[in-house]
Amino acid sequence: MDRRPWLKRTNRQLPRRFRDELPVPLPSLPPTALAQSMVQPEAHLLSSTTAQQVAPMASDASSHGTPPSHLRQFYTTPQNIFGLSRRYYAEELPSHDPEDYTTLNDLCNISLPAQLPVPQSFYPYPNRNAFLLGEWFWNGGNQKSQRSFKDLLDIVGDSEFHPMDVREAKWNEINNKLANGDEKERLIDQEAGWTRKSIKLMVPFQRRRGEPSDPQSGLGNFEVHDFYHRNLTTAIREKISNPCHHQHFHYEPYELNWYTGCSQRPVRVFGELYTSPAFIESHRQLQDSPPEPNCDLPRVVVALMFWSDATHLTSFGDAKLHPLYMFYGNESKYRRCKPSCGVCEHVAYFQPVSIFFSFLVVC
Repeated sequence: MDRRPWLKRTNRQLPRRFRDELPVPLPSLPPTALAQSMVQPEAHLLSSTTAQQVAPMASDASSHGTPPSHLRQFYTTPQNIFGLSRRYYAEELPSHDPEDYTTLNDLCNISLPAQLPVPQSFYPYPNRNAFLLGEWFWNGGNQKSQRSFKDLLDIVGDSEFHPMDVREAKWNEINNKLANGDEKERLIDQEAGWTRKSIKLMVPFQRRRGEPSDPQSGLGNFEVHDFYHRNLTTAIREKISNPCHHQHFHYEPYELNWYTGCSQRPVRVFGELYTSPAFIESHRQLQDSPPEPNCDLPRVVVALMFWSDATHLTSFGDAKLHPLYMFYGNESKYRRCKPSCGVCEHVAYFQPVSIFFSFLVVC
């Protein structure tokens, strides 16, 4: 290297085609007080077609005694290192920005940092030591072995084991609750907002099996018993009121644009539901509609995404459930694709089609 001094240069960069750029979140929105100085609204008015559509709505609102909608304009945020920028159509920039809470762990499939332990419930056992002793008794088999004896020594020889925890446990009552767990399950279902009801469905009905309810269409009533489901309004309320999920919830939709270095005209980027034209149009229609009487709260759109598939409960056997899953389109797809984020919710459980139903419809 002494003979080749040009190799001593330390500011050499890898060619762009070989660089591996890590994903970064979009730039955070400035505070409301600095919005006018940092993020300027676009200097153009509504088109004539849009103005003609807004004028009748304003006149209708004034005739019904409701105040007309405020003037909205376009706001364009700064770009990140990849040239991505957000474009809002609102009265002002939103005060809640989920990008403030987006980290590299939310955008990459990397190991998450250590989290605080979640409080555990050992019901019907009163504490952890009683649970470990009960688990050893029931899962160790009828005939105890040397390995089972060693497991027992590990339980009672642990530094956190206290004889008082198992001495005051009501073992007969605990065993009865384990044998008859329906009461606790029903209590948990009611607390979680689950309800059970019977519903009637209109299905194709064979005339040879009887007289259909609607002879004109040939449809008959089929009653489904013990249909478990949750109230969607309750699920949405719990979702928004949860601080861990509220901070990642997008209430204001926006257009995501990509600015290239060679052109000043942006390219529209599609990747999230809250940046789609359908979501933006629904949000505009909601803002232009008359508000609820005596209500000045913000109005936002909550996008619900449903998915269902059979789930096997055991490795051997045919025990299975058919749950209905619900996701929220207001959350990023990066969070929805991570099971560790816990953004998926069960809202219903379907029953499998019985043999009698198939015979009734097909035969």
